Amino acid sequence: MDTGVRESRQNAIIAGGAIVLCVTGWLAYQWWTRPVAVEFDNLKYIQLLTTAVSNRSSEMVEKVNLAVDARAKDGKMSAPEREHFQKIIQQTRENDWEGAHRASFAFAEAQLNRRRSHPPTNLHDHDHGHDHDHKHGEKK
Repeated sequence: MDTGVRESRQNAIIAGGAIVLCVTGWLAYQWWTRPVAVEFDNLKYIQLLTTAVSNRSSEMVEKVNLAVDARAKDGKMSAPEREHFQKIIQQTRENDWEGAHRASFAFAEAQLNRRRSHPPTNLHDHDHGHDHDHKHGEKK
């Protein structure tokens, strides 16, 4: 085999390996920096925080903070969930509204198609035009 062909093949293998390594590193980074999956019953707090951040309302952010702390204290929110909320809340306290806006949007976006350890409770407080106590097909 010609030396030039051998060198060309080795360079192609090295380049291919470097590409695979870079892609693997990027995917690992994306996986580890991805916001935590929030339980169904806590998803509304992401929406509330996003709204507060969009309005640049420190008062609204603090109300969300109190609600998140209360849920964590009552055992209804995990420590990783609470910590992620706190990171965004801290950004607002540091007057980094743009960063908080990007982070809250990414937090909401990261909830799509995520597995959660608990199903939603029947006590959720939203209305989408139906009654949870009736049998399928029957109206109350």
